Amino acid sequence: MKKIMSVAFSMLMLCSLLLLGIAEAGNPAYSMTAYTGSAFVQIDGVWSQPDEWLDVQPVNMSNNANFTVKLRSFQLTMDFMIEVFGDNTDDAGDLWQICLDSDNSGGAAPDNNDYMIEIQGHTDLLTYKGNGTGWVPITPDFQELTWADSITATPWNAAPHWMFELRESDKEQGQIKVGDPPNGLRVLAYDASTNTTSSWAPDSDADVPSTWGVIANYDPNAYPEGFSILFVVLLSSVAVVVSFYFMRKKQKTARYSSAKTAINTL
Repeated sequence: MKKIMSVAFSMLMLCSLLLLGIAEAGNPAYSMTAYTGSAFVQIDGVWSQPDEWLDVQPVNMSNNANFTVKLRSFQLTMDFMIEVFGDNTDDAGDLWQICLDSDNSGGAAPDNNDYMIEIQGHTDLLTYKGNGTGWVPITPDFQELTWADSITATPWNAAPHWMFELRESDKEQGQIKVGDPPNGLRVLAYDASTNTTSSWAPDSDADVPSTWGVIANYDPNAYPEGFSILFVVLLSSVAVVVSFYFMRKKQKTARYSSAKTAINTL
């Protein structure tokens, strides 16, 4: 009987620890997989090639925006891309923000495993690390962070809008130390001209890591649905070109017929 009680108590303690871990981690309702993909990312603030970001998982943010992550574990790099489809104004109050919980420990305040990267006004890079109660500024190692943004059209949206790219390299050797998933993640874009915030996880708080989303898994391959999306994008482009060609041909034929009729009436 004592042995049974001991086993039951051990199982109860294990379940309690598991539940505690789940409670402290990021919000599991918002999770994604980081893919390696196949296309190399050029950090220049534009889609340098049609499939540059179609080989990793796209994630919807609130208020008409999306983001994605490309993880190259063997190269110790993590690439981010954010698009805000409704924003095409350059404002000093605009903000890009990425928060990382390196061990997905969550918590009610950022600790020394949490990092925040901000680009303010499309010009100023600021980085922070948690100290158990809040954020303190840090200086990243040389070339640890590379970023660029621009107002551009993309395969996701033909109307010019802000697009942002960032590479966090030397993940385990630099100031911002982020290991392989699972990791807590918060992504935010703020448009000062409309006072609109787009975020993932929606309604998350930068000061409360347990509200962030989660990079739950890592896949060293390309996102399986990405190239089918690329095919649809290219097919749509071809359809536009073909439609334009026949529309122009029809217009020319109509003009020719009108001119011929006018001549015949002389």
